[in-house]
Amino acid sequence: MRLLIAPALLLVLPFTGAVARGSAGESDSTAIGIMESDGLTFLRGAGYVLSSPVRWKSDDWLKFGAAGVGTALASGLDIDGRLIMQRNRSPHNEDLAKVAEQYGVGLNMILVSAGGYLAGLAFDSRWVRQTSLLAGSAILIAATVSTVSKVVIGRARPYTLRGHMTFKPFSFPVEDYASFPSGHTIVAFAFSGVLAARLDNAWASVGLYALAASTGISRMYTDEHWFSDVVFGAVISVSVSRSLVRWFESGDGGGGAAGFRIVPGAGSVTLVYSF
Repeated sequence: MRLLIAPALLLVLPFTGAVARGSAGESDSTAIGIMESDGLTFLRGAGYVLSSPVRWKSDDWLKFGAAGVGTALASGLDIDGRLIMQRNRSPHNEDLAKVAEQYGVGLNMILVSAGGYLAGLAFDSRWVRQTSLLAGSAILIAATVSTVSKVVIGRARPYTLRGHMTFKPFSFPVEDYASFPSGHTIVAFAFSGVLAARLDNAWASVGLYALAASTGISRMYTDEHWFSDVVFGAVISVSVSRSLVRWFESGDGGGGAAGFRIVPGAGSVTLVYSF
């Protein structure tokens, strides 16, 4: 049975201090109405994040380029990183790796997010409900990017012994060539990234990102991923989670409903979809 205790405690403990400050009531809305509104928020948030490259400016492209360069540099440590992990195998480290890995299991963290969402809904805590919604959204969005990237890039996993520069795009079955990026790392950093941004506390951020990093290390230890897989996974998921939180807290997340609308122009009409 997968371990859910550690991530569940992580979710509950920060919220205990946030319930009081975030429990602005929404008694004028029914639970169904709130859930429908939150569903639209999820769709709008996903649309905003996934379409972000269309709105990128020069600084954003520079950051993206820097992430690519950083990943390329990290790949230079792939072989050494694998050797270090192989040299430090022990029953104790095996147990630690199994525990740390659970924080990056998508189903685990979606269940934790769903539990937090329902708790926020039941106890009328807007902060808990919205934070759980954002965490679950970030996981699903980042995991979607990860899944597509794995198939398109097709990098060989370390355990195949084919080397870190072996690629076979669109391989089926894909498992042996699904190393880049690390999906577990993406899930862990997406969840930690949302909580860190919402809590906005330095000590909490250190703890949350350290926990997410332990998941990435566990995936290297089990020979499922290269160091650069973990680095890129962390970068992309933190970018997704923080972008989503910024969008939501700017007020756009609670704006008008998503959907198509007709915009009249000079001698024409345009069909526009708003996120």
